Amino acid sequence: MTLAANQQVIECTSSDQLFVDRNGGLRSTRFDDIYFHPTSGAEESQYVFLDGNKLSDRWSSSDASAELSSNSNFIIAETGFGTGLNFLACWDLWRKCFAQSATKKTLYFYSTERYPLSYAALEKALAHYNPFPELSQALLQQYPDAIGGDYLLEFDIDSKHRVKLILLFGDVKDCLQRLEHYPLPSEAINTDSQTGLLVDAWFLDGFSPPKNPAMWQESLFSLIAKYSSSNTTVATFSVARQVRDQLSDNGFALQKIPGFASKRDMLTARYKAPAEKHNASANVRGRAENKSALAPCYYRFSSKHFYDRCFSKDRHTKTALNQQEQQPAKKTALVIGAGIAGCSIAYKLAKENWQVELVDTADTIAAAASGNARAVLYARTAKQRSSLADFHEAAFHYAVNFYSGFNSDFYAEPNTQLGLNGMLKLDEQISEQLIAANPELRSRQNVNAELAKQLAGIDTQAEGIFYPQSGCLDPVAICTQLTAEENIYFHGNTAINKLKEDEAGWQAEAKNQSNFKADIIVIACGQHSNQFTQSQWLPLKSLRGQTSELPSSKNSQALNIAVCHRGYITPQQNGLHSIGATYSADNNSQVLKADHKVNIDNLLGMLDDHSDWKAALGENNDNLADTLNGRVGFRCVSPDYMPIVGPLLNEQVFNQQFNHLSKDASKIPDTMATLHDGLFVSTGFGSHGFTTAPLAAELLLAQIEATPMPLGDKLRQSIAPVRFLTRKLVRGKPAAVASDN
Repeated sequence: MTLAANQQVIECTSSDQLFVDRNGGLRSTRFDDIYFHPTSGAEESQYVFLDGNKLSDRWSSSDASAELSSNSNFIIAETGFGTGLNFLACWDLWRKCFAQSATKKTLYFYSTERYPLSYAALEKALAHYNPFPELSQALLQQYPDAIGGDYLLEFDIDSKHRVKLILLFGDVKDCLQRLEHYPLPSEAINTDSQTGLLVDAWFLDGFSPPKNPAMWQESLFSLIAKYSSSNTTVATFSVARQVRDQLSDNGFALQKIPGFASKRDMLTARYKAPAEKHNASANVRGRAENKSALAPCYYRFSSKHFYDRCFSKDRHTKTALNQQEQQPAKKTALVIGAGIAGCSIAYKLAKENWQVELVDTADTIAAAASGNARAVLYARTAKQRSSLADFHEAAFHYAVNFYSGFNSDFYAEPNTQLGLNGMLKLDEQISEQLIAANPELRSRQNVNAELAKQLAGIDTQAEGIFYPQSGCLDPVAICTQLTAEENIYFHGNTAINKLKEDEAGWQAEAKNQSNFKADIIVIACGQHSNQFTQSQWLPLKSLRGQTSELPSSKNSQALNIAVCHRGYITPQQNGLHSIGATYSADNNSQVLKADHKVNIDNLLGMLDDHSDWKAALGENNDNLADTLNGRVGFRCVSPDYMPIVGPLLNEQVFNQQFNHLSKDASKIPDTMATLHDGLFVSTGFGSHGFTTAPLAAELLLAQIEATPMPLGDKLRQSIAPVRFLTRKLVRGKPAAVASDN
């Protein structure tokens, strides 16, 4: 049986599949073709793709602001990432054009790749030719193993000219279909409304059509048109007849110009008027794909009134010092819940100049499930790709880079073994299929039992997978630092019991009689996130977890890294190891001796039978459990064990809008989902919040600010709250309104 595209292992290009030919060209053994001009690769990229799309003029001219969207974004999409040379050249030009700009601008660079270079192969390519050494080093630092399909890499994040590189691995058609698009099935729908991602400039790169016909398949060009508008341009080195015909048939006006160096010609193009896209060219682009029928259910844009309220440049407020002087009003946000979910989105919002009120029922940050002594940055390698596996992989990769940016500030004792220095997962092995497809994995490796012992520093009992980029974190220190931004104001001992929307925004009533007003509200209070009228339909479940503090011993002090099996143990700090955690459905908040014994038993299962430490623990198991301190937290999980992150909507309105799906799930709706303006949720992270919350916050920020989705939209949909309502309709079971709990 053939696996679906989103389940297939990504086949990588290893370093031994690259070689330098007699002319000095870096060549692929797979396609017997060169990646770029043998001696002038950067100049070729500049001429063909940057100049071909007139990027310097569009970014540097006096009307450059008109070329960017209202949110100062520019979007490039590339077919064929290769060695990353086009991206590096583009990033270099972006820096030069906006070096003196005081306005925030963001470059979104979406690049597809069927056979991504391994890290070792990319190193080899850059050793051969590296015209942008500073930028290429930054790319290497974040470059992922191609385990999942989508990865977000962020550069120059503290500057005014940020860059987001979105790598989409897999067949080019599958990659582009993962991008955000809302089908417009009839002329009755306003063509000025949001349709999803619209690309400003296309780089059609890749090996030549005769060498790699799959890269230039007919369906590619209908997808290019699908994500294009009247401002969209295209540049490609290829002038093959099939390329010209397909671009022309899909609504592009072509221009053949002189090619680079000895190549006679190249091709540029501009997309025609948007009206043609929504009418005459619709059949050419093949809009009737069944999976697009559900896209309107996942519509993420609020009403025009919401954006006018939050983002209008005319919003002003008088200053306290001078009642005549005015300054732009800040966007205001209320975040309910100060765990890792709430702290992550508060941090992201504050960085974008939102004034954030962060409230929690406890009197301190990270007092509930996010307040354990230690958190393991949990990595996993699924046996088969899925939405869950791909999201977790993308989130882990993002989290590694996110936390690394804070260095050792998270750790109370920087000289201890806390930090991203590795994690060992026992009793698992990377599949032979994955190793065959990617033999130069860098982010994980199989280790035998002996090597596992050496890495751990203690006598473990099995082989495993070693994740060198993982490790242990201090949860409270992380949440405290995330909320240290000057735009974040914390209110403890504050329980919100009612949310109400009016023309001016949102009001939140607290049990202590204090009220809050804000443009937006983010509900991030774990298993309590469905306590409000607007969110009561969310299918949340609470799972109790208890951790134990185990005193270190002579044997245990040798533990170097976090070790996971049925439970986990972290290196000692202040004479204590953190071990855990139990799973149960009860709501007992007391620390239980029985659960201490479970944690000890899980630790014993990690240790070799000949371990002196195991012998000592086993002999004293019952008495030891009586002496341990511990902590109880309640994890919030969803039915599919994915986070629930995104805008909220009214269940009854949604069912009325999309009721036809219960009879025919392939029919494209005539409307888009109607959202609660400015009301969002971020919950359901289970026991992996510190791994998945940072990326979830980044995706949520894009939805709040209506900026491009910085991943394939299929992953955004996989964590969207509306997925549960959509699934029920498709299965012919409209959702009933849940009762308060």
